[in-house]
Amino acid sequence: MAMRDITELMNAYRECSRNLWNVYFSGRPDIGGSLDAFEQIRHLLFESLVVSGLSYEGEAEGEDIPPPALRVVPRERALILIERPSGPGEAGYWDQEKDMVVGPDDIKLAFVDYFDFSQVPMKEFQYYLCKIQRFPSHADYQGREALLEVSDAKVFHDENAGQR
Repeated sequence: MAMRDITELMNAYRECSRNLWNVYFSGRPDIGGSLDAFEQIRHLLFESLVVSGLSYEGEAEGEDIPPPALRVVPRERALILIERPSGPGEAGYWDQEKDMVVGPDDIKLAFVDYFDFSQVPMKEFQYYLCKIQRFPSHADYQGREALLEVSDAKVFHDENAGQR
């Protein structure tokens, strides 16, 4: 399985979007409008800084390039926060397990986005928001979202994901 470490690429995107928000958008009076515009810009940044930096086997023509399969791989003994299921309209809580630690071989995580507990005024993008794809020791958590500190993990591009 070809897994390419793209942590540096992701860090560049994180730094760029953080700076953009914190310096140019966070202080504007219409915070809702700013958040909407920022999300659109961030999507474009991701496409141009990350996706375009990933090489695809046999470049797909035109628009049929699938979104990249990005894996978040924790370092040894990384603290993980697992989302507790909540009812519709309820706030999500990230306290399913207290002080749970995982290592790179314990769990398979897909990158969803960056995450901060507070959205305004400043964004740090302190966490990777992930989807749990496989967690053999806690199979019931599969499909749930989880948070890992950015400093506790690396991001890899699974280059063969589209061919399975």
